Amino acid sequence: MLRPQRMTQKIIIGILMALIAIVVLSFSDAPSMTSYSNVNDEYVSVFSDQQDWNSCVQKADSEWGGQCLNYGFSEVKYTVHLVNRCTEVVDLMSCVQRENGRWQCFYRLDMKKSDTLHAYACRGNGKYLKWVRKAEDFTTKFPTLSEVNDEY
Repeated sequence: MLRPQRMTQKIIIGILMALIAIVVLSFSDAPSMTSYSNVNDEYVSVFSDQQDWNSCVQKADSEWGGQCLNYGFSEVKYTVHLVNRCTEVVDLMSCVQRENGRWQCFYRLDMKKSDTLHAYACRGNGKYLKWVRKAEDFTTKFPTLSEVNDEY
């Protein structure tokens, strides 16, 4: 038979083990009910109203022929005129493709409404690309000339 003191120790140890188990289980990653009524409508609407910066800059005109430093007058010089149509100030990178398939790139930072970038290639083929971001948004990177030549 167990002595009363020994039996008391076993009961205390049993109770302590049960308490420890309860504490450990209370900190476990048990699934919990989640209420979706706490969604902030303002947060959702920010994404639906985000500005498409690329749509701010539009081709106003283009032309063939013109004066080039290294070539004199060139009939195959291609120039594209890109205008900021938005009231927001934007940064623009535009590249014009040469006859040999390589790109020549131009930048215009802090373009205000109606500002124009005239991008050209002295021996162009009529193709151009553009990238637009909100002015001073340096977290949005423009591609490098190497990346443009490799990808396009």
